[in-house]
Amino acid sequence: MSIPITDNNRNSLTNPVLDNPFELTLGTVILVVFGMFMLLFGLLRFRIQTGELPYNPDSAYGLLLVLCSIQMITLGKTPFGTFHRNWILIILGFSTAILGTGACFIPGFLAGIIPELVGILMITGGFVLFLHLLFSKGRTQEWIRVPGILQHLTFACGFVYLTEILFGLVILFPWFFSGVSASLLSLVFSVSLFYLAWCIQKVSLVYPQKETADQTNSSVSHSKNRLFQVLFLEEVPLSIPVSFLLLLGVIFTECAVLLIPVSQGLYPFSRDSQFGLLMVIMAIQVLALGKTPLGVYKRSWILILIGLVVVSLGIYSCIIPGLLTGWMFFSLGIWNVITGSTGLGKILHPVVRTIQSPPDDLVFPSPAKKKLLRMVIILHLLTILFGINLIIPGFIPGEIVLGNLFILGILLILLAGMVGKVPTTV
Repeated sequence: MSIPITDNNRNSLTNPVLDNPFELTLGTVILVVFGMFMLLFGLLRFRIQTGELPYNPDSAYGLLLVLCSIQMITLGKTPFGTFHRNWILIILGFSTAILGTGACFIPGFLAGIIPELVGILMITGGFVLFLHLLFSKGRTQEWIRVPGILQHLTFACGFVYLTEILFGLVILFPWFFSGVSASLLSLVFSVSLFYLAWCIQKVSLVYPQKETADQTNSSVSHSKNRLFQVLFLEEVPLSIPVSFLLLLGVIFTECAVLLIPVSQGLYPFSRDSQFGLLMVIMAIQVLALGKTPLGVYKRSWILILIGLVVVSLGIYSCIIPGLLTGWMFFSLGIWNVITGSTGLGKILHPVVRTIQSPPDDLVFPSPAKKKLLRMVIILHLLTILFGINLIIPGFIPGEIVLGNLFILGILLILLAGMVGKVPTTV
């Protein structure tokens, strides 16, 4: 989990300057994560179908649904195309994220629903997008005439849409495909996703997008129905870091709520999938935003490699339960302890220095900044406590862990609502 420390880098995180190949866009990162999922899924299926490895289909397809939700919440991209990030789309994205998270946490609870939902979305979405690619009279016809990266982008889109349709058919009608053919299709799908990710990253470098923030406001200013305008037409002003804060807050809160019946023995619970999902989300932030436990850094090959390793381990844990449990818990615990400790250090160090050498023009923070500061300090302390519980299981009583998760989730949601309103350098 990563908590924003400064406000100075918010604009750069939301709209990264693509001045070198390491500055990956969020769209590129999510496609790479999708590709990693399909690559690992295809390779592991060869051993899953022989019974050599356990398999958690609910968690695997739940993770796919959460990845789709991240695209919707942060970029407005849906299985049927890209739309304005209005409140209806944001609400739909968080709803599917809750469903996918529930499937990851409680195996069997949504059995049959999540795989069918993912399969239907892939078939219908791929079909709609492929038809639009073939018959649209706009950009596609222009792209195909321009030699170079735009032609590659057109072919890559068609490649992805067709393999997406086939993969959806494999999910809905597994009896129609042999295990080997389904595994090979997953590998082909991963190649198509990596190809499309490369094309989109290249296009982002060659053709940087222009700001279009005022377009939505001008188009909705004449709407008579305010509710309709707010829900369907107005762009939601959520930056990418704030969107991830909200998503993590929702996931922690849902986890705390689900653990109540789990603690009573009413449902099983998959800790592998829980922390695998968190690892994937944190890896996306590392790859797309440069967020690490030690702070925000400019992305390099080393940072990208770390992000890919973390996302691979998270995906593996969601697909194959049990094999990485102990090592994963310890690593995730260390990650959270370092994140919380570093955050506290960045807050307390200037305070101690000011006390030791008070400046002549000492400026006291406003009440809003004080409130935000207290909230961030509590979040860092809870993050450290969460990490300690992972490193030393059972050291903290279960009731305290449950309360920690719930308060952590609520504070993350509240912090997301305050970050954009309080100009501060917490």
